[in-house]
Amino acid sequence: DCKENKVRIEGILSEVNLKHSSFQKNGKEMKALGGEIKIRVEQKLTKTDESLSILEIPVQMFASELKNDGSPNPAYENISRIMNEYVSIAASDEAHADRIRITNGQIKMNEYYSQNGSFISFPRIHASFVSKVKKEDFKPEATFSVTFAVANKGYELDKDGVETDKYCVTGILPQYGGKVDVIKFNTASKNVAEAVSEYWEQGDTVRASGKLNFSSRTETTLTEVDFGDPVEETRTISVSELIITGGSSTPLEGEFAYNQDEIMSALADRKARLAELKENSKKDGSKKAP
Repeated sequence: DCKENKVRIEGILSEVNLKHSSFQKNGKEMKALGGEIKIRVEQKLTKTDESLSILEIPVQMFASELKNDGSPNPAYENISRIMNEYVSIAASDEAHADRIRITNGQIKMNEYYSQNGSFISFPRIHASFVSKVKKEDFKPEATFSVTFAVANKGYELDKDGVETDKYCVTGILPQYGGKVDVIKFNTASKNVAEAVSEYWEQGDTVRASGKLNFSSRTETTLTEVDFGDPVEETRTISVSELIITGGSSTPLEGEFAYNQDEIMSALADRKARLAELKENSKKDGSKKAP
């Protein structure tokens, strides 16, 4: 399929948080395995970076024991192997942990409303298969290649509505089952920002490649008090960012382009789905309120 949503990650297995579960299907109980693994990747995020960034990339995994036709599901077997045979940094140390590779991950948005009613939205990586890599073949990377429809683009605004130097693109990324995700991408450099600004128009179907930045940084702020020492506060800021480093200069056309009517219809469905989520979060909030 020409319409791409592909993530490639090669790094060191950092943590394994996978467990057994089950769900009902056609009145039968189905066994499943799922959860999250974390992968440590060191890579430069842009060409001008002097040093490598250390990323901890969470990857969601889930598979039922059997496929729809009742045959064994290879993805289930793969997740089972990760649980039972793979060595993580958390269980050992970096030197002994397994080097692993994902060649066919996908970007999906995780969207929900918090208890206080604010909308939370961030990208997550999903994968069904992981393989081990020999140390001599190991080339760390965390990259993506996607085809999406441009919703809008421009410099990001800060909380006061002032333009920052960060140029962003909002893309509509079709998913399985006729759904769409609305995803924000940042650009890696001034050159990339200028190309996006010049070549991509709202509604165009475009191809973009880039790097994942799932990392955290600590920020310390000093607050002056009326007398005595200022109060020091340190907080950890988690980043889950998709950085475009390149892409197509002309929009994809014909069968390679997304159908605008289908996208509008899928966006309307998404809006209804989010409105329902918001309602449910309000109900849950009122249940929990004393």
